[in-house]
Amino acid sequence: MIRLYDFMSVKKISRIVKIFKTKLLWGWRLHHLGARSILGKKLLMSKPGSVWIGDRVTICEDFILEDLLPFSGLSPKIFIGNNCTILFRFQCNAGESVKIGDNVLIASNVLITDSDHIVTPTGISVTENDQLISKPVIIGNNCWVGQNVVILKGVTIGDSCMIGANSVVTKNVEANSVVAGNPARLIKNIK
Repeated sequence: MIRLYDFMSVKKISRIVKIFKTKLLWGWRLHHLGARSILGKKLLMSKPGSVWIGDRVTICEDFILEDLLPFSGLSPKIFIGNNCTILFRFQCNAGESVKIGDNVLIASNVLITDSDHIVTPTGISVTENDQLISKPVIIGNNCWVGQNVVILKGVTIGDSCMIGANSVVTKNVEANSVVAGNPARLIKNIK
């Protein structure tokens, strides 16, 4: 029979192994990797030098952190603050910059992008056009982003906000707000 303290010891040892593995595999590739951060298995990260990760961050498996304009000279473009937990199948696309504050919880299947393709009725087809329109995305501190949320270019989400599951955020969200829907609308203010 396994005792509770034995289980806790196994859990701590497992976490230490994951931290060491992350430091070994990613510490020298990323622009910055903070202390005690853990990265699961990636799906895509073509330019790790454009990613800045703070202390005590956990990013679960199957994540994509993509620099959409790798030759633009700006680096880093993706900033993830301290004490963040990001669950499975997270995708973040940055042409200009995406900044995620401290103490942010992001659920599974979330997409954050700061860029759109250019669509013209008589110009080059979308599939052949490599030009993008980019505007920075900022997510404040102490936010919770629900499952299957999409956050689009130019959006600033204030501190202490909750974004409901399956929402599409197209406009700025004031601090201390709860928003949900497609497009996301204010549900209530948090006192």
